[in-house]
Amino acid sequence: MGRFFEEFRMGEVLHTGGRTVTETDIVLFSTQTGAHNPMFLNEEYAKKTPFGGRIAPGMLTLSISTALTYQTGVLEGTLIALQSLDSIRFPAPVRPGDTLAMDLEVVGLEDDAAKKRGLVKMRGTARNQKGEAVLEAQWNFLMRRKAT
Repeated sequence: MGRFFEEFRMGEVLHTGGRTVTETDIVLFSTQTGAHNPMFLNEEYAKKTPFGGRIAPGMLTLSISTALTYQTGVLEGTLIALQSLDSIRFPAPVRPGDTLAMDLEVVGLEDDAAKKRGLVKMRGTARNQKGEAVLEAQWNFLMRRKAT
C-alpha cells in the first residue's frame, strides 16, 4: 500500500530505481504516437544535427520518468489521479542506451479534508547514467487521505 496524503512531508526526497531507454522504446513510441521525426528514427539524418545522433522524444522521457515515480510504491493504492504537470524542461537529450533515474522532492501539500483528499506536489529531476539532468518537472498528485 502506498502513502496517504498525511504521510508525505515537505522537503522529503524520494529516489527511484533506474530504467534504460532502449532502441525499441524509441521506435515503438515514435511510431505509435505518430512522432515520425527523423531525429528519433533516422541515424544518418540525426548525425548531421547539433545532437550528433538520434535522441528519444521528450514525451517518451516524460512518460518513463512518470512511470519511475509510480514504481517508488508511494502512490500505489492511494493515488486518485495525476492532476497536472508543471514547468516541464528538457535540459539535455536522452539517447538510446541511457539509463534514467529520478530524484523527487515534495514541494507542496494542499489539504482538502472535506473531500478526503490532498494534493502532493513533487519536483522531479530525471538524470542519466552520467548524472546529467535530462528532465525537470513538477508532478501534482491527487492523493487519498486516511479514513477517519
